[in-house]
Amino acid sequence: MKISIIIPVYNSSLTLNECLSAIFNSSFKNFEVIIVSDNSPDNSVMIAKKYQCKIIELPKNKGPAFARNSGAQAAAGDILFFIDSDVIIKNEAINYLNDMFFQNEIDAIQGIYSHQPTYESIATQYQMSYNCYYIWPKNKKYASTLSTCCFAIRKKIFLNLKGFNVNIKRASAEDEEFGYLLMDKGYKILISRELNVEHRVNYSIGHFVKKKFYTYIDVMKEYLRNKTYIKKIKQTNYSKVLAGIVILGLIILTAIVNIIFPNEIILSIFLILNIAFLLLHTGFMRFVGRAKGFSKAFGAMAVCYIDTFLMLTGLLYGSLSYFFGKKY
Repeated sequence: MKISIIIPVYNSSLTLNECLSAIFNSSFKNFEVIIVSDNSPDNSVMIAKKYQCKIIELPKNKGPAFARNSGAQAAAGDILFFIDSDVIIKNEAINYLNDMFFQNEIDAIQGIYSHQPTYESIATQYQMSYNCYYIWPKNKKYASTLSTCCFAIRKKIFLNLKGFNVNIKRASAEDEEFGYLLMDKGYKILISRELNVEHRVNYSIGHFVKKKFYTYIDVMKEYLRNKTYIKKIKQTNYSKVLAGIVILGLIILTAIVNIIFPNEIILSIFLILNIAFLLLHTGFMRFVGRAKGFSKAFGAMAVCYIDTFLMLTGLLYGSLSYFFGKKY
C-alpha cells in the first residue's frame, strides 16, 4: 500500500526542513511526498528540492484547501496523509498508518498533537493544551470535528467527496467542514493517540488573537451555511467551552452595567459569573497544571478568557457578515 504525504507550504522555511527530515527518516519507505507551494514567497521550495519530493508550485495564493486538493489530485498513493509543514512525525508513524489501513473498516484517521513539549509562549501552550483536552479527550474514540494538522484518509473517499471547500481561503474552517461532510456520508474518523506528532509553532499573543478571530469568523459562517451549529452544540466535549461563551458575554454585560450604574448587586453578579467561568474550566486548568506546572496553568487560564472573548466576537461578527451577504 502506497501512502501519499501532502504538505501545503506558505512561508514554511523555519520548520519545513525538520518536517521533511522526520518523514524521510521513517522506517516505512513506500511513500511519496507532495509539496504544494501556495505561491510561497520564501525559500520553502528550495528546501523541498533537497529531498525526493514531488513539488507543485501554484501561480497564485489560493489557500490551504486548494493546495491540499491539488496535492490529492497528483497523488499516486492509496492513502492520503495530510500534515502541516510545522508538524514533526515519529519514525514509525507512516508504518503505523499502513498497518491500520489494512483494516478495511477504517475510513480515516485523525492524528493528535503531543502534549509532551512545553512551549515558552503561553498562547502556544494554551492552544496545544486546549487541543489535547477539548478536541481529542481521552474518552473519545472517533472525532466529532476534523483537524488537518495530521490526518489520513483513503484517496477514493476523499476524491469522491471532492475534497476541501476551496471557497474557504484561510486555514480556518475548511477541515471542520470536510469532517462534517465525511460524517454525514456515514464515514468515521478514528482518533489515533499512537499517531501523535510534535507541533513546531510559537504564537505571540498578537498572532494568536489575529489568527483565532479570523478562524472563528470563518467557522461561524460554515455553521450557518451548512447548519452544522446543531452538530457543534451536541458535542459533549465542547459543552463547557460553549457555556463559557455565554457566561463571558454576561460578564461583559454586567461589567458595562456596573460602570454606568455602580451597584453592589451588579458587582456581586459580576464576581459570581467569573467564579462560574473559572469552575467551568477547572478540569482544563488541572490538566495543564499536572503536565506543565502551576504557572502555565495560571497563564493558560488568562489566555482562556482572551480566547473565549475572541470566540464571542468572532461568532457575532461572522453571523452579521453572513446575514449581510458574505457567505465566505
